[in-house]
Amino acid sequence: MSVYDVALAYEEELFSSCLRQLCGEYSLSFFLVELLWVREFLDKLIRGEIEVGVLIDMASDPYDPADIYYRLAREVKAAGGHVVDDPDITPSSTHKGKLHKILVDNGVPVPETIIIGREELPTFRLTDETKNRIGVPFVVKPGWGSGGRGVILNAISEIDILKSSQQAPHSDRFMLQRRLVPTVLDNRPGWFRVFHVFGEIIPCWWLPATGAYEMVSPLQRHQFGLQPIEGIVHRIAQLSRMEFFSTEVALTEEGRFVAVDYLNDECDMHAKSYWPSGVPDEIVRRVALLMVQKAVTVVHK
Repeated sequence: MSVYDVALAYEEELFSSCLRQLCGEYSLSFFLVELLWVREFLDKLIRGEIEVGVLIDMASDPYDPADIYYRLAREVKAAGGHVVDDPDITPSSTHKGKLHKILVDNGVPVPETIIIGREELPTFRLTDETKNRIGVPFVVKPGWGSGGRGVILNAISEIDILKSSQQAPHSDRFMLQRRLVPTVLDNRPGWFRVFHVFGEIIPCWWLPATGAYEMVSPLQRHQFGLQPIEGIVHRIAQLSRMEFFSTEVALTEEGRFVAVDYLNDECDMHAKSYWPSGVPDEIVRRVALLMVQKAVTVVHK
């Protein structure tokens, strides 16, 4: 039997190479489960010919039970391996429509939101009360989906809601949200993309229009009073039971920190040295290190 301490279901130049190098330094075996090999890898896992200690799953589609990488994640867990993130938790925790209610019930600040089911779409109408509640224009988000599909940032009518439903055909719910206007901090919008990695919080300045990242320094955390961000992200982690995810938090003109895009489970680790709007290289390396340190605790428990 072949034993792989760490398997990565994802391929990005810097992140995968950092993981491979760090696994070598920590005496862990490593396998990159590329699309070319995934079916054979899964078959061997099912037959008991290979064993995986930790699977870092950044490729599966939990919205499709037949997805080959999602099947791999479930098989690794069934065989006793540790999956980041747990395939039995991911589908419910990444459903924004379901997570929204959990966050509201537990006091996590979120935008004013109206949730409608797909079955309501043919008869749903925007009333004056609705418009006063969420404003116009407003944001439409599928409750269930990924990759930004179906997200409409400047919706003004029922036509935009239907457009979102067409772009996200698998979503059962749709969220109509008030658009937030971030305050300006040192000539930057107070909008942050924040990574949660096994309890460590890594905040970045983030420009939604371009996707550009820049690390938040310890001095800036103190200077602009950004400490509440950590509390929000820790609470999302606790309520969702997710180990590795990113979220967006905005600091509004009224001085409120608000969780905007609650939880993205498959974080984009494309590095800035390869992609202009990529994640800063130092964050990519830090996440890789935290992943390998987690694997050490699992493999040698």
